[in-house]
Amino acid sequence: MKTVLVTGSSGFIAYHVIENLINSKFNVVGIDILDPNNPHKECKYLKKNVIDLKENDLKDVDYVIHLACDTNIRNSIDNPIKTTDNNLGITIKLLSLSAKMKIKKLVFPSTASMYGSNPVPWNESMISDPGEPYSWQKLSIEYALKMWTSRYKLPTTILRLFQVFGENQRKDTAIAAFINQKKNNKPITLIKSSDKSKFKTGRRDWIYVKDIAEAFKLTLISTNTGKGEIINIGTGKLISVEEIAKTVGGEITFLPSRDYEVDDHLADVSKAKKILNWEYKIDVIPWLKEYIKKNI
Repeated sequence: MKTVLVTGSSGFIAYHVIENLINSKFNVVGIDILDPNNPHKECKYLKKNVIDLKENDLKDVDYVIHLACDTNIRNSIDNPIKTTDNNLGITIKLLSLSAKMKIKKLVFPSTASMYGSNPVPWNESMISDPGEPYSWQKLSIEYALKMWTSRYKLPTTILRLFQVFGENQRKDTAIAAFINQKKNNKPITLIKSSDKSKFKTGRRDWIYVKDIAEAFKLTLISTNTGKGEIINIGTGKLISVEEIAKTVGGEITFLPSRDYEVDDHLADVSKAKKILNWEYKIDVIPWLKEYIKKNI
């Protein structure tokens, strides 16, 4: 039975990745500086910073999924030095240790936001255009993974994730914020799109977290991955943020557009289908309607 080390194991995506791996008969070790809110009893958890990992921690590990990251874009804009030191520092330490311990494959989640002003749909061959520190940090890590694959022979793969939704999502995600506002009888606040857009709010490619978890598992076991390749993980469909808010229901108010956001995020997912034989299964609006019935 293969063993997978999952960093950032207390996080939103990690919970579902760990669940998928356990159901797929992997041994799983989770590492995080925080305790998991809802731990899986079959997972072994280490309360430790990734920067403090030692060779012995990876001695029996076959694969690594590196989810530990400062993720909030606004936070990265306000704190570019701290978030860069953290995100790049822990990743370079993990890459070096993984190469030394001959890890079979390391998989890293990057972000679709680095496509920036490219025309949609976004494909993996486009030149990156990061508009804030978070996306630049992710892009820098992508280059590091590719270099570690070519220089140190560590197999790596990069999954560029689009707008993630699902159970137990972070409080700073759009859907979680809307539901919280609805529960507290407050108006849902939306950010206006730019003057160039025909739509009142931005449109996003919403991808379900359990579909993402399946993509991570398939990436680990695929013989087509491990060469530093980049793969989009999305649906190839656009749904406006306003439609999401209307599905939650209630009063809506609008705030001015933000200069670091682009109007549309849309994935070309043909590479994921070809390399991973992966396709998404859950659409956001039907999922959201069922979630609201149970939780509001």
